[in-house]
Amino acid sequence: MALCDLADPALPLPPQLVLDSSLLLALRPGDDNPHVCAVQEFFRRLRQQIADYQTMAWLLMPVLQKCYHIILTNSLRRAWAAMDPVLRPPNWLVMYKREPELLKAGFSELLEFDEILAMIPLTPVQPEDLVTRADASPLEERLRYFITVYSLLPQDALILAEAKALRVLAVATLDQDWQRVAEFDVYTILNAA
Repeated sequence: MALCDLADPALPLPPQLVLDSSLLLALRPGDDNPHVCAVQEFFRRLRQQIADYQTMAWLLMPVLQKCYHIILTNSLRRAWAAMDPVLRPPNWLVMYKREPELLKAGFSELLEFDEILAMIPLTPVQPEDLVTRADASPLEERLRYFITVYSLLPQDALILAEAKALRVLAVATLDQDWQRVAEFDVYTILNAA
């Protein structure tokens, strides 16, 4: 398959595309990703393609889970860092386990993120969308396959395994690890430092 530079405005977009968390998180206001301008332009093009019924952008549940996890843990880390160093627990996770209600501070960030996603718009993948053919390998085998063949961490491997089950072979990400995956057209920032 191909590596495609998502910053290239002349590059045609595929009819179906799975989006990764790294790309979606870069859409948040104030995100410090160095490619935020290219990502915003890519999403302007993508929104138009979706509106014109030329592209469908899929949101897999592992992607949404990863985004929520990052948003909430960053909120907890900020709360931990703001505590008096003498009184704070040894790390943010201990703080959260002792005071789980601190998680609520990140809920408004989740709502803001959901509003960003609604503006794209994405099509969430439901479990019934991932029903596999009788001859398809089980999800855990596909997961291990992407981990071992491409040296990916489990969360990224799960996203690709589900994309394959959905029969979508184009993904968009800012994660350079995905550039090793030869079975998908990978839309990313090429020549990233």
